[in-house]
Amino acid sequence: MSSIFFHIRTLIPVMTNTTTIQFNALLLDIEGTITSISFVKDELFPYAFENVGKYLEEHYDKPATQIIIEDLRRLAEQQLETDAAVVKIREPKQECIEDVTKNVRHWIKRDKKLTPMKALQGLIWEEAYQRGYVKGHVYPDVLPILKIIENRKIPIYIYSSGSVHAQKLLFANSVEGDMTKILYGYFDTNIGLKGETSSYTKISEQIGVPEKDILFLTDVEAEAAAASKAGLQTRLVIRPGNAALTQEAKNAYGTIHTLEEIL
Repeated sequence: MSSIFFHIRTLIPVMTNTTTIQFNALLLDIEGTITSISFVKDELFPYAFENVGKYLEEHYDKPATQIIIEDLRRLAEQQLETDAAVVKIREPKQECIEDVTKNVRHWIKRDKKLTPMKALQGLIWEEAYQRGYVKGHVYPDVLPILKIIENRKIPIYIYSSGSVHAQKLLFANSVEGDMTKILYGYFDTNIGLKGETSSYTKISEQIGVPEKDILFLTDVEAEAAAASKAGLQTRLVIRPGNAALTQEAKNAYGTIHTLEEIL
């Protein structure tokens, strides 16, 4: 995981929901926060679902693929104990591809946040980006505001259930061009699940910024709750197509509709 941990910290005031806050690091969720849910659910996930078998056929013997297959084999052994739809991954090449494909498609349908599966999705999407089949969506308000924050020496980090590799691909191949130059670092489920308070404590430790000085933006109530419990400042992001938020959560964490509201 590449991150820049040494930086000049400049406090930036934020006025939102009539509450002024200050932060010296910005942590961003992706889906439903700076990227539309429809891009992920209607473009990226279906592409991986349809092309997992084809990708494995073409790249089966590559070291990176073999490492992921072994991780998926161990994962399947664990999952099949509680999920009858999961199959044990056999050794022969064609049977292995068939089993991995079946499991991955099942997990995609169930929207599972499983690290080895996310790693394989990342490789599939990398090829799609390289071939120009997809471009990473970001909302129009995102890049201009992140540039302002970056110019003020406020470090910007990404935290997503998608693999770090997949995150970098999205931002390197976005509709706005290469955005990776303004991002300081990336976190995925290797640091912990997004609904777990300890994940945010670990991120705080790794970037060297106290929890109280980090602003976390997300569209998911459970993530806001976990981050808030860890001591982070949080705001829930309301975007078209996002799940409805409870009034209790809106009152507890505050809301924004665009990133312009954090300036």
